[in-house]
Amino acid sequence: MGFIDRLRGLFFGKQNKKTIPAGTVEKEFGVYPAVSREMEENITLWWNLYKNHPQWETCEVRPLGIPTAIGRELARNTMTEFSISVSGSERAEYINQQIQSVVDKLGVYLERGLCLGGVALKPYSESERILVEEFTTGFSPTRFDGSGKCIGGVFKSEPVRNGSNWFVRLEYHDFLFRDDGSTVYVIENKAFRSGQDGGIGAQVPLNAVPAWAGIEDVQNIEGLDSPLFAYFKPPIANNIDLDSNMGISVYAGATVDLIRQADEMWERLNWEYESGERKIYADEISEDPKFVNDRIFVFGQFSGGDGKFFETFSPDFRDEPLYRGFQRILQRIEYNVGLAYGTLSDPQSVERTATEILASKQRQYVTCAGIQKAFQASLDGLIYAMGALCDISKLAPFGTYEVGYNWGDGVLDDPDTKRQDMAMGLSLLNASIIGAVEYRMRYFGEDEETARKMLPDMEDMVDEEQEEVE
Repeated sequence: MGFIDRLRGLFFGKQNKKTIPAGTVEKEFGVYPAVSREMEENITLWWNLYKNHPQWETCEVRPLGIPTAIGRELARNTMTEFSISVSGSERAEYINQQIQSVVDKLGVYLERGLCLGGVALKPYSESERILVEEFTTGFSPTRFDGSGKCIGGVFKSEPVRNGSNWFVRLEYHDFLFRDDGSTVYVIENKAFRSGQDGGIGAQVPLNAVPAWAGIEDVQNIEGLDSPLFAYFKPPIANNIDLDSNMGISVYAGATVDLIRQADEMWERLNWEYESGERKIYADEISEDPKFVNDRIFVFGQFSGGDGKFFETFSPDFRDEPLYRGFQRILQRIEYNVGLAYGTLSDPQSVERTATEILASKQRQYVTCAGIQKAFQASLDGLIYAMGALCDISKLAPFGTYEVGYNWGDGVLDDPDTKRQDMAMGLSLLNASIIGAVEYRMRYFGEDEETARKMLPDMEDMVDEEQEEVE
């Protein structure tokens, strides 16, 4: 490792061997990766944070796993009520079966995409099924269209062992437009010697690995409308490389330094407890060390050898101010990444009014709504790719399909908020600002016909609710 690499490792942590070197992409496929040096270094930084091995990790400062918690909480709140269905034809039923088999994994894919700045989902056919591979740092985008959608890139496989040798495969995808408006989708595959860590060595034939023997070196597919993969990136502006279409981590930028401060503050808090443990300093000849608790007693030449020296060390702990400082850092992290206060921080330490609490939850709601919109667009691309594979691999007869998504609105759906909202609705109803039908439609989720049928019971319901509110 050269001096520059050692210096880069000092600031950005260990290099991720799963990434594809820019020089390899250019040499083997004749294209330039869309990942600049600055973005490559930051992706390494985010990857180390996600793996809970930041560059500030020491024997004393043990990372708390905050980056992973951020991604997990954002993904969990985004996907908590998620469901998807594909319908409309026999092909739609087949695609629906395939997408349902990966629904449980989508939360993990989303979490990694949020933390690492992007995730590519590539479907492939196997034994009459369609499976989905997930790529984060193992995918290098090469081209984006005018809307910022990724339409080209290189995928790197996991190392595969054959005998005593290891190999990796690079798969290049590009979606090209001809002058006449038609499209051609190009896929190239190349195999390389490797090690268990996934490094890229000399090129070898694809049949060096039996499982790759049937893969074509080059495929040209006509008539597609979209790539055979989907790429999700967090819906936040890239303030690291302003000219790049690459996504950035939800904890990028200044949040990284806040995470470092939180890890270091936690170490200070632990040191406060450790250094403040009760001790008894005694002359080494006053007691036989074999018969006392060596966690409490510290023996030495304290009294000049008279054997009578004895002193207790029991300082007051300063944990409260340190703990409050730690919570303030966590709350700032929550604000930066769009989480509600109390998600990472101690809810008991959040001193807010009801209005501030609702605003905090609203911020998280808006954050998750943006993620849902971006992820849904990526899932549309994934389902299109599955449909295209049905034609390429003859997996299901031709047919149209419709995709239905349900995301729910559970971010703000807590009992206190609902009670306050219903009380306000009753006030509006009693003041004749809204009607009984509108009230039932809004607060009971009924359609207009059902609400009107329930109107005979409305007067009793209003009286009971009003008494409860009062």
